[in-house]
Amino acid sequence: MQDRFRVLLLWPGALYGDGRVFGVPHLLSLAGALRSPIVDVRIIDLDLERAFGAVRLDQIVSSDDDLIGISCYSSYDYLKTMLMGETLRRFVPRARLVVGGYHPSARPEDFTGNDSPFDYVVIGDGERPLRGLVDALIRGKPPTQRVLPVEPVQRSDRIPDLDWSLLDRYRPVARKVASQAQLFLSRGCPYDCSFCMERAKRCTAWRAYEPERAVEELHRLHAFLDLSSWTLFVTDALFGCSKSWRRVFFEQFVRKPIPVRKIWLLTRADLLEREDLEWMRRANIAPGFGIESGDPSQLARIQKAGSPQQFLDHFRQVANWARELDLPFGANVIVGHPGETEETLRASHAYLESVFLSGDRTTGFLSIDPFRFYPGSGIDQNLESWKRLTGMTVHRPAWWHDGDQDYLSEWVDPSFELDFRKTLRLRFELFGPLLRKIASHFSVRDPEEAYFFRSVEDAVDQHEPYRHLRAIGLWHLWNELVGYESDTRKRVVDDEELAQVAREARRQTLRDRRFDGIAPALHEALVWVPRERFVRVEDIDRSAQDRAFLLNESGEATLSAMHAYAMSFQALALKEGDTLVDLGGGTGYGAAIAAHVVGIHGAVLTMDVDEGLSALAANILAQYGNIRVECANAHDVSRWKGATKVSVGFAVKKIPDLWIESLDPGGKMVVPVGEARSQQLMLVERKPGGVKMTSLGPVRYVLDRGD
Repeated sequence: MQDRFRVLLLWPGALYGDGRVFGVPHLLSLAGALRSPIVDVRIIDLDLERAFGAVRLDQIVSSDDDLIGISCYSSYDYLKTMLMGETLRRFVPRARLVVGGYHPSARPEDFTGNDSPFDYVVIGDGERPLRGLVDALIRGKPPTQRVLPVEPVQRSDRIPDLDWSLLDRYRPVARKVASQAQLFLSRGCPYDCSFCMERAKRCTAWRAYEPERAVEELHRLHAFLDLSSWTLFVTDALFGCSKSWRRVFFEQFVRKPIPVRKIWLLTRADLLEREDLEWMRRANIAPGFGIESGDPSQLARIQKAGSPQQFLDHFRQVANWARELDLPFGANVIVGHPGETEETLRASHAYLESVFLSGDRTTGFLSIDPFRFYPGSGIDQNLESWKRLTGMTVHRPAWWHDGDQDYLSEWVDPSFELDFRKTLRLRFELFGPLLRKIASHFSVRDPEEAYFFRSVEDAVDQHEPYRHLRAIGLWHLWNELVGYESDTRKRVVDDEELAQVAREARRQTLRDRRFDGIAPALHEALVWVPRERFVRVEDIDRSAQDRAFLLNESGEATLSAMHAYAMSFQALALKEGDTLVDLGGGTGYGAAIAAHVVGIHGAVLTMDVDEGLSALAANILAQYGNIRVECANAHDVSRWKGATKVSVGFAVKKIPDLWIESLDPGGKMVVPVGEARSQQLMLVERKPGGVKMTSLGPVRYVLDRGD
């Protein structure tokens, strides 16, 4: 009897969403096309595997696997997919590896190099190419071409029913990990938006299940999972392209509904009539629309609509209908398209403000995304022409080969007029306040109102100062990495926008309750001292976070978390006119905070044993007239004997007696005491009757380097 041919289909996990989505319908569809009496198929979802503990690929794959397929959904998954392929190649050297998805479709050459672990690449729909590959491998005649022929599925209704039992392993844990399920009812989008990656799959024709089949698929998923406590996302690139299809589907689904919290799907507003929205309301469906821009000239440039003004007018009408019907909806706009100018951005802002804020309320929420350069898009395919016509510059065209992919995909100068930084500033300046106004204006009478409020809040969060800081910080870092900047630290000091944004981000951080009760002068210092200047360039983007940062590669020196300085200086009762000794001061951030508090009538001495850090501190702190920087060992008490207030930035196993003796009578010292993983922050007070020691709580500092 012939052994069954074994196929393993792997979903490597989503980049965003923390794996809170159940269902890999694209892999279920592939499995349906491959399974036969002699072909066995397994599906592994690495997001859901986490519910069982640490994920180990060597325990997931089998030495009997003949073909392993990995879904590289987007370009953001490229590095992860390549690493997984290399790992699987070591674990199962006999198996053939195949990859498919949007990125392999757009850049098959990324997977066919001599160092690639993959044997084959699928472009576009995978059912027919994989079926042909399996048949060839079973016959012992593997294809010689690594990029398999493009063979799209012409009719989606010919795809076998999705067999959800292939995910039986995950059913008991699904709700613990995920809150939203997903499936598709159609494929393709016949529109030709220039920024979209859909055309990378080659076949863009809209191909849907017959309406009856679509309703059956929804019920089949419900029978497997019980969707009564779930939201459901229909993953179609374009839901309901055909009016007649929509009407039949709505009628049948309303007649035979499923108990689901809410169904979410993406479609085009210009396809819909009021009757569609009425059906959606009855069917418990919330639509999402890609509006992309509120400026007609920009819509024409990116080929979003043949009649841009009519498109915008109709969306305004759809928003009004939705408000009248109490139908929640979402809309997305992209900022920084090629050819974008300040004028088009302000026009887009004005249009969106009029749509979402004109009535007494809105049932729609808005998300604002930066333009991202996607391989396989029309812009990518005609990049030189776009550059010539608009002045756009893509600073990292093959960004998926690097880290910081979310930033690098957005690092684009849109036009002759706008560069990346100006576009970034306008995005936060114009659309951040608009999103906050929409949040206060949003109101919908819907059982899942809280679900939509979270989306509203998420959109606002995307435009908080800490997000802005991250983009500016990475801009400085990557300008240095690619050679645009030679003296980044000077550029950082001169960057007034960075200083302002970082300050607002710190102000936001200080709202945390761990900063409650600190002295007003200390609070002000934590806001105003430019922390971004004291960290390494690669940490500027996170410098407003309340966390410690390494100051050197050895890990022996750190810049402490903001609350650590607050705790120490509060314990010392640091005030105007004081003199402070800062031991283990690193780049001088703590000294700068202290200098702000003690003012011009006070003084700060900061010492560090590291020559490089001391030199850097002296450079950064040169503008402070009340700080003295010394490169010295903290144990050389001759440099600070008689101090009234001392802050120590490293842990000692035991407080040296000489330190206590060197304090001025009535003096105070805050010092971490303990081993690497067990420390207490101690307040030492030298009093006339002896020494008082008080524990301020557990901490974790770097260890003493000068003892």
